[in-house]
Amino acid sequence: MLAEGWKNELPESHRIALDIAYSDFLDRFFHISPTDAGKIEQITDWLPQKFLSRYTNLFCHRFMIAMCSVAERLVQPSKITPIPKCTAEAFALHILLVQAATLLKDVQRIDADYQEFRRQTYRDNDFLALYDAVEDKPSVDLNSRIALPNNLEFNDWFKPFNTDQPVNPFIYEDWTTEQTGINFFR
Repeated sequence: MLAEGWKNELPESHRIALDIAYSDFLDRFFHISPTDAGKIEQITDWLPQKFLSRYTNLFCHRFMIAMCSVAERLVQPSKITPIPKCTAEAFALHILLVQAATLLKDVQRIDADYQEFRRQTYRDNDFLALYDAVEDKPSVDLNSRIALPNNLEFNDWFKPFNTDQPVNPFIYEDWTTEQTGINFFR
């Protein structure tokens, strides 16, 4: 069961709901073929809409690995904090918590309380502001605008927050790997 290491902070119903949310997410993802761009919405509906045009099949595959990485950390018998190691993983955990809260509300008629869990597992919640971000206007010079901090730029979502805590190599390759052309299939 997910969040086993958090059984003192999360009631069993909350942990079961997280488990079901993860299973539901996987079920939806595995209906996506690498060549079926029409089904990308099954994942991207849960992400900030500002970047909708940038969610590609490769992005969805990488995001799925980020989701699996988060679930793997949640299933550990001891607490791992913070759980997300990059912005994409922060979104993945957020999606699991939202889906779990919805399941608890709809099925068990329980108002979920993940506040303390969120406080302990996230390094910050800056990524949530991206849900309210508006599209960049075509007249805006993107080279002159101020870059977002904390890996909030879309191109940095899979980049680890800390270099000594790497993420799955499928979702983020270091600059040396990219420069040597080792990963020429992507």
